[in-house]
Amino acid sequence: MKQHVLPAVLIFFALILFVLGVFEISFPEIFNMADKFDAWKYYLHIGIAETALSVLLLVPAWKMNRALTERVLEILIRVGIGGMFIFASIFKIEDPKAFAVSIAQYQFLPQNLVNIWALILPQVEFWFGLALIATPYVKESTLAILGMFACFIIALVWALALDLDIVCGCFPDIMGAQSKTGAWTTLIRDLVLLGPTIWLLTRKTKWIWQKN
Repeated sequence: MKQHVLPAVLIFFALILFVLGVFEISFPEIFNMADKFDAWKYYLHIGIAETALSVLLLVPAWKMNRALTERVLEILIRVGIGGMFIFASIFKIEDPKAFAVSIAQYQFLPQNLVNIWALILPQVEFWFGLALIATPYVKESTLAILGMFACFIIALVWALALDLDIVCGCFPDIMGAQSKTGAWTTLIRDLVLLGPTIWLLTRKTKWIWQKN
């Protein structure tokens, strides 16, 4: 009983802390009720602390019941990251023109590729996000999502290096800062999410061409 209940409780609280941490890193304006100057830095630090604490809670859970902890984490990561990519893709699919404008702000792609990329990327996000949740091809889907994270991180580093004052374009504008601050928070969020994505890729799930 103890081998299942206590690890489950630790995983539950770790999940809450991790979700809160990612949200506070990504959307500090939602939590900034007092409208304080530079409050995003405060919530950024709190979010990082919460994600770190969530990892610490998983250590004793993993030691008490490794199989349960890894199985629950795999399911949660697949649903969480896959759902995030599906959610992000919907707004881009609905308004490709606005997304193309966001891409152009990065000054990273040649102009003749911006519109094509604005049409293709949301479809890739949607279908691979769905595949991560609903198909057995976890490695293939995770590898594609890891590649998208790498592209996002490179683009954000490029924008920050050029000191561009941009809108991220990941989610609706009302959910994120429309400034260099938004680029920093998005970069940190993507770096945080790299951890569970890489872990998912290392799981002993089979590739599509491997026999059972």
